[in-house]
Amino acid sequence: MSIDAIMIQGEKARLFPVVSETNKENRIAAIFLALLPVLPDLTDSLFQSIKIRTGTRTKIECFTEVVLKSDPEKKHRPDGLIAIKSGGRTRLVLVEFKIGKNDLEQDQVERYLKLAKDHGIETVVTISNQFVARADHPPVQVSKALLRKVDLFHWSWMSIFTKCQLLQIDGTIEDPLQKIILDEFVRFLEHSSTGVAGFTQMNKGWKDVVTKAKTGALLQKSAPEVEETVAGWLEEQRDICLLLSRMIGKPVRQKIEPKLLKDNILRLKTEIANFCETKDLTALYQVPDAASDILVEADLVRRTIDVSMRVKAPADKQSTKARVNWLLRMIKSDDERIIVRAHWPSKVGHTQSRLSILRENPEAIQAENAKLAPHSFQILLIEPLAGRFAGTRTFIEDMERIVPEFYSLIGQHLKAWQPPAPKLRVPKEDQDEPQTLLTLTKPVSPQN
Repeated sequence: MSIDAIMIQGEKARLFPVVSETNKENRIAAIFLALLPVLPDLTDSLFQSIKIRTGTRTKIECFTEVVLKSDPEKKHRPDGLIAIKSGGRTRLVLVEFKIGKNDLEQDQVERYLKLAKDHGIETVVTISNQFVARADHPPVQVSKALLRKVDLFHWSWMSIFTKCQLLQIDGTIEDPLQKIILDEFVRFLEHSSTGVAGFTQMNKGWKDVVTKAKTGALLQKSAPEVEETVAGWLEEQRDICLLLSRMIGKPVRQKIEPKLLKDNILRLKTEIANFCETKDLTALYQVPDAASDILVEADLVRRTIDVSMRVKAPADKQSTKARVNWLLRMIKSDDERIIVRAHWPSKVGHTQSRLSILRENPEAIQAENAKLAPHSFQILLIEPLAGRFAGTRTFIEDMERIVPEFYSLIGQHLKAWQPPAPKLRVPKEDQDEPQTLLTLTKPVSPQN
C-alpha cells in the first residue's frame, strides 16, 4: 500500500514544527514522529510492542495533519501517519495523539479504525497520558468487529518517556547526534509545559472510601466512588512500574493473571471485588534478577503502605539464629520501619520482629517450639501515614516515595538462597585415608 494511493494531504513531520503555541497536540505529534526515522533504537523498542519488525534497510516516513481519500471534506483528520518500508512492502500506521488531561474517546477511535479499514491500513496507534499494562490492551473499549482487519495499540506518554530514559541509561546509542537528539527529547518531555504527566492524585471520593474502610462500614461493589478508587489504583500501579523502571534502569514488569491481562473490564471487576472484601489495594512487581517479586499493599483500615519481598531461608543452616544472621548480613539499614516476618513449617503461625531488635537478638523471632527453624522470611517496610493516607495527592506522593525507598534499603541487597555446590563423593575403601584430590582418583597404570 503506497502513501499516494490513500493520502491526499499531509505535512512531513518536522523536528521543529511551525504550529500555534496553544496547539500542544500538533506540536508534540510532529516532534515525536520526526524522531522515529532518526532514532532507530527508540523506534525498534516501540515497534516491537505493536508487532512490527524493522531492520537496517527499513525506511520510515512520518506525516502529520493527514487527510485520506475517503474523507475529502476533512471531517476526520488523523494526527499522524507512519509509513514503514521494508523488503519491498510498505506498512502504514495511523496515529492519534492526546496530551495533558485530554483522554481518548471511543467514538473517535472507532472512526479511525473504520478509516484504516477502508484504506487497507493494518494498524492504529493511540498515544495519551492514559496508562495500560500492555500496548495491545488500549484504554478504551471498541467494537470487536472493527478489530478483525485492523490492530489497535496504545502507548502512554510515560511509557515512551521511560523507554527513552532506559536508552540513555543503557548507553546503547553510540552516534553522537542521536544522543543529543534523545537527550533533548527527554528534556522536552520532562518539562511541565509539554503536558506529559503521570498519575498524580486519587479520585475525589478517595477520602470517603478511606473513612468507610477505617470505620468498618461496608464497601459496595456498585458504588461509583469504589469503582473510581480501584480504577485510580490501577493507573497508579502502572505509574509505579514505570517509576521503578526509570530508577533501576531496567524494565520492571507488573505481575497480572493472564486472564485479567487480556480483559480490562474483568480485571476491574475482579479488583473491585477483592478490594471490597479485604479493604486493601495491592500490586505485584517483577524486577529483573531480583531475589523475589515486590508486593505493594495499601491498607485502608490501618492507613499504612506496606512494601515487601519474600525469600527462602537457607536450608543448609539448621538453627533460627543462623538463618536470621544470614538475612541480616544482606540488609545494612536499621530503619525502624523495617519488619522481618518469619514463616514456619506445618500450621505454626508467622512471627515477626523489628530488624533493629534482631540485630541484638536473632532469636527474638523464634516460634514457641524451639526445635523449629523458619522456612522463609518476608521483609517488610511498613509506614503509617495517618491523615496523609486519605489525601488524594499525598497518598500518591507517599506511595511513589516509599516504594523506591524499599528497593533502595532492601530490594537491591537481597539475594535468593542457593544450595551449596555438591561435595566430591569419597569411595568407602578410601574413607580412612587422608582425603586429597590424589586419593579421590585412582591413577591409571601406563600401558606397555
